[in-house]
Amino acid sequence: MSRQLFAKKRAKRKPRIEIIPMVDVMFLLLVFYILASIGLTIERGIPVTLPDAVSSEAAVVEETKITITRTGEVFLNHDPVKLDELGEVVKERAEEMPGGLVHLQEGYVVLNVDMEVPHRQVVQAMDQLRQIGISNFSLATEEGE
Repeated sequence: MSRQLFAKKRAKRKPRIEIIPMVDVMFLLLVFYILASIGLTIERGIPVTLPDAVSSEAAVVEETKITITRTGEVFLNHDPVKLDELGEVVKERAEEMPGGLVHLQEGYVVLNVDMEVPHRQVVQAMDQLRQIGISNFSLATEEGE
């Protein structure tokens, strides 16, 4: 009988799903996804061994990159082209870009050349570009000490 005097009936609580911690986790996952995707989208171009230069500067805008690999392959951005047809292909691609060929002539083209490439291939690439009116070049280098 004494048990019934002190026993209180507790109302059963219905189980609830707390939304706020779940929203916090979802926002954290969203932020992680955004930061990870930004870090993965940096375009580095075709990997080549670049020469060192103490006076090298980080390029702010690299719209058009021409890469010449150690084996002599030539790429316009990521697309392979023949060295003899480089000027024509750049001219065709420039027409598709905003500003056209005039934009490239006023700006600059980045030459991303492996340091094992013979000098004559670099001169041929520059000559192809000069024939279509592009004379501003930037040679890509690694930061030296």
